[in-house]
Amino acid sequence: MFVSDILSRKGGLVFTVTPGTTVGQIAQQLSTRRIGSVLVLDADSAVAGIVSERDLVQAFAGHGAAALAFEAQAVMTREVVTCDPDDSIDEIMEIMTRGRFRHLPVVRHGELLGLISIGDVVKARLEEARHETEALRAYIVAG
Repeated sequence: MFVSDILSRKGGLVFTVTPGTTVGQIAQQLSTRRIGSVLVLDADSAVAGIVSERDLVQAFAGHGAAALAFEAQAVMTREVVTCDPDDSIDEIMEIMTRGRFRHLPVVRHGELLGLISIGDVVKARLEEARHETEALRAYIVAG
């Protein structure tokens, strides 16, 4: 199974913000949309960073309520790891585990195609395992 399989089911809708979007606005959107991160796009629509719940917690822990007025560019993770639609689910699980993050933008030739979460990956992997189990049962019964 590949990242493209997840995107074909999930779709490519990604909530994005600009570097000047405030932490307060981001927190509101994360809560309203029930998502765990937003991508920060630069003026050319390229991924400039990502703001996750973890980034917000660090900002609030260090600066308290004053962090609500900070801009995304002040709290975002700038070193964004991305994946390609042709990457396998196993590769993505390894990347996410090693990097200790839960969201991975899907980019090809500089174009943002979507965003997958660890939940998407686990769901896909469970579905794949279920299909394998069903195939083995069918083989045993037919044997």
